Amino acid sequence: MISLFLPLLLLLSSLLQADEPQVHELPPPPPKEDKMEYIPWLTGPLLTSGGHVIPNGHYNIEPYMYVTTNYGAFNSHWHSQSVPNFYNLLWSISTNIGIPGNFDVAFTPQWSWNHTSGASNWDLVDMPIGLDYQILSDTPEDWWPAIKLQLKGNIPIGRYQKLHPNKLGTDIGGTGSFLPGIGLVFSNLYHIHKYHYLSMRYNVSYVVPTPVHVKNYNAYGGGHHTRGKVFPGAYLTCLVGMEYSLSQRWVLAMDIDYTHFNKTRFSGHKGKTNGVRNAIGSPSAESFSLAPAIEYNWNAYIGVIAGCWFTVAGRNTTDFASGVVAVNIYH
Repeated sequence: MISLFLPLLLLLSSLLQADEPQVHELPPPPPKEDKMEYIPWLTGPLLTSGGHVIPNGHYNIEPYMYVTTNYGAFNSHWHSQSVPNFYNLLWSISTNIGIPGNFDVAFTPQWSWNHTSGASNWDLVDMPIGLDYQILSDTPEDWWPAIKLQLKGNIPIGRYQKLHPNKLGTDIGGTGSFLPGIGLVFSNLYHIHKYHYLSMRYNVSYVVPTPVHVKNYNAYGGGHHTRGKVFPGAYLTCLVGMEYSLSQRWVLAMDIDYTHFNKTRFSGHKGKTNGVRNAIGSPSAESFSLAPAIEYNWNAYIGVIAGCWFTVAGRNTTDFASGVVAVNIYH
């Protein structure tokens, strides 16, 4: 049954990163003489969002492509056990649009292709949405960080129930939940030496999923004659992102990600498949992952970033590795 949970955990991972659209930090005001060598160009790291909203009348678009393999499952003792490889190609377009009043709105259309053990499927994936508000602004000379408030949600348009058992979970595209949540984002830029700069970002968010009615095979388990309501566990995500400029165009980036999932409960009739009582729900889980990357920026408004994202430790979650590439366009 754990093979059915792997696509869901992969999807949740993709939602966690996609609902944090990366945006070019706006070029700061011209620096004072002898304070900065030049204004660095940064796309932002792969996972951790920046602390600035998009100004009214501007927008930021960042198409992403993830190529992911789930090759293991961590048990409750933090040991990874091999499972059949589950392959996922995910395309997403993170979009932020500035609106009046120090706000911006965010939405991320997504679609994917899954494959495992001879089964494959194209899927429309849930769409994360959000509203950001600028609590505190900064300049390159300020010691305090920029701070942004995030209100998060999800449009559950992906398939999550009445799955085909022969598809082995490849037809999962959603969670069925609106995933309301709240987060705080901090970021600051430090001048190290000459043309070297360090950008630091910190994100913390908490999501409390809405209950989901399910039938038969679904993203949370189940099988024939399953009927009831799933209560997905709330989850806490903490991200640290950093960028170090080698030159104005070339930048090294790194994300550190910790996520904790509470237990997912089920209420209703589990049913039986081939005489065996169906399993549905999951225990609490947590994971640590890293995402190193390299950036190239043509100017202050257009850049490309490529890297990888992989687990380093986990409990009751997937063991995965992902290659990621994105192009960031600010207007």
